[in-house]
Amino acid sequence: MNKTRYTAVFNRKKQLNKQGKALLQIECYLNGRKKYFSTNIYIEPKDWNNKTRTIKTDYPNAIKLNKQITETLRNLENFELDKINNGKPFNLNMLDDFFKGEAVKTFTEFMELEIPLLESSKGTKNSQLTTLKKLKDFKKVIYFEDLTFEFLHDFNLYLTKQTITYKKLPPKKLTQSTISKYFKNIKRFVNLAINKDLMNVQNYPFRKFKIKQTESKKVFLTPNEIELFENVELTDENKKYQIVKDLFMFSVYTGLRYSDVFSLQKKDIVSIGGNDWLIKTMEKTDENVRIPIYTIFDGKPTQILNKYTNFGSIFCFEHLTNQHCNRQLKEICKLAKIENKNLTFHVARHTTATYLLYKGVSITTVQKILGHKKLATTQIYGHIMDTTIENELKAVNF
Repeated sequence: MNKTRYTAVFNRKKQLNKQGKALLQIECYLNGRKKYFSTNIYIEPKDWNNKTRTIKTDYPNAIKLNKQITETLRNLENFELDKINNGKPFNLNMLDDFFKGEAVKTFTEFMELEIPLLESSKGTKNSQLTTLKKLKDFKKVIYFEDLTFEFLHDFNLYLTKQTITYKKLPPKKLTQSTISKYFKNIKRFVNLAINKDLMNVQNYPFRKFKIKQTESKKVFLTPNEIELFENVELTDENKKYQIVKDLFMFSVYTGLRYSDVFSLQKKDIVSIGGNDWLIKTMEKTDENVRIPIYTIFDGKPTQILNKYTNFGSIFCFEHLTNQHCNRQLKEICKLAKIENKNLTFHVARHTTATYLLYKGVSITTVQKILGHKKLATTQIYGHIMDTTIENELKAVNF
């Protein structure tokens, strides 16, 4: 197999600019074909040594510029060799990718450029930006070659010692699930960098470093607790909790995530055969869900929608932050006398799954309602319900 010849060439077009200077280029020659790339270096003919193909030493910054050219030539050769050694075909057009990648010299810069370009939900992008911030806090500039097993190991230790604070609440350490999410984000961009030939696959750090997974405990409301929550009376100063209560129950009735409840538009409610259906593309997964809200939970989702039908927007509900909802949910939980439950908005979705399975709805139907891509994700709730059913049967006075 022929190898490309890389050479520095000066004033190829034999034409000087108004300052009497000409461009220095990189010539790439393979199998009778040539391709040229600019170094963005302009010098006068008197400053070029055509014999050594270098800038003369008496030129200002000559040492630095010659080193830059030499490194570019060497990096081009390495770029070609990496392709060949990995069993990939090579041609001169591939060098366009090399020179595009040249502008990105660090992994942190690469993440900054790629995060806005990826087709991800707002929540995923925020998670990626948080990961980038944590990386920069650990080390301000991270080069591609820095990403080794040792680096990931040290970053993991760093994260385990970190604490977070929210307003006047006492500081708490990062959970393992949060740390795992950071590493999953890093892994995604490492894989992307390898695919863009910015990193060598032989140096893949996640071959040795394994992301520690934790099986999160699924919190959900039992059928009795759903009833307690539904029937709690909100009077006087507690009336301010009504909107959050309604939205939480709407999530229970439909299985929609927080992001999907607040992005729900009036056009997503479609009449089919005279009955209301909720048809929506989910924010997080891009999966399409079709929910017959006229019949699920005896049509209670439609009742809540009708309650807010005069909200003057294309959206069905006024936007509230997740933190605001979660704070109010804890207060409603106390009023409903639901104990030992760390109630968050996402608990509603877990409740939907466990309740429908409890009522005998097939697991494949539950999968479609929740918009799970994999049945295995839905099957987790089947194991939870085994315990719930056992506990409830034991409580019955037969």
